[in-house]
Amino acid sequence: MADVGGKTELELVTVVICVYNAGEFLRPAVESILNQTYPRLEVLIVDDGSTDGCLSTIQHLRDPRIRVLHQENRGKPAAMNYALSELRGAYYAIQDADDLSFPQRIERQLQCMRENPDTAAVFCGFELILNGRHVAPTFAMKDSEECRRAIDEMSMPGHDPTAMYRVSMVQGFRYDESLRIGEGYDYILRIGERFPMMVLGECLYSYRINWEALTKRNPMERQQLLREAALKVFERRGLPYDESQLPEVLDPRRIKNRHLDNDVVSHFMASTVEQRHAGSWGAAMQTAVRCLALHPLDPYYYKPIAYAAAPLRIIDWYRAWKWGWR
Repeated sequence: MADVGGKTELELVTVVICVYNAGEFLRPAVESILNQTYPRLEVLIVDDGSTDGCLSTIQHLRDPRIRVLHQENRGKPAAMNYALSELRGAYYAIQDADDLSFPQRIERQLQCMRENPDTAAVFCGFELILNGRHVAPTFAMKDSEECRRAIDEMSMPGHDPTAMYRVSMVQGFRYDESLRIGEGYDYILRIGERFPMMVLGECLYSYRINWEALTKRNPMERQQLLREAALKVFERRGLPYDESQLPEVLDPRRIKNRHLDNDVVSHFMASTVEQRHAGSWGAAMQTAVRCLALHPLDPYYYKPIAYAAAPLRIIDWYRAWKWGWR
């Protein structure tokens, strides 16, 4: 909050929604922001050349906080940069055009920002919207040291559409428009290399798994673009090339379910472990079973079941060993 003329004024938060053919999902996504418990918002919608008429679904929303910008289809990084050049808030948050934010999301993330004035970004936990059902919440808190360790290991500390940024710290950063996929990964790592980040220990976001979009996307192309983003890290940091830290090169003859669904199993495993740590063994097992139901004949999708059933201390030891945390 700012003190203006002896009166306390709420700081403006800009929520950026980049839209390309979001269909029926755009309206509930926008409404989830308009219904936030924190009122002083600018909802900046950037239409990236949509052709499906999705913008017509929000025409009735006569909320003065909404601003709509238009550009020809140039991809999400270009749309984000357009938004960054136009936003007015002291903070900006991201909302994907087919996802939902919990009503208290902006309020809680902004509170964390205010309590940690040296922090450039705050992420939050999230659940999946899978075939219309809300499943697999994650809610583990990460402090600035844990986030920095993730950045050093070339890993995102949080899920990029859950982010809120402090504009005064990130205003010199822009999204790399050469990265049609992986632009968020690249942006977060560049900011995290310079400034502290945190993950709020609450599930405040619903991330929609769009199976149609995933199956239409070429996993080999996606993997190659992610490799390009990772290679930029080696170059920027002056590090020797390390193949083990790059996304694998996919053989077109060996494309598996986990490649087609962008390894959603990893999220289910994280959710299972976090629910067990919270003492919710039944919820953890339910999460694991829902993962298994996606591909019951694929052994890889049984991993969350193992995480739900094995002694928690063994699971924690294994995860620490796997990620080199011992």
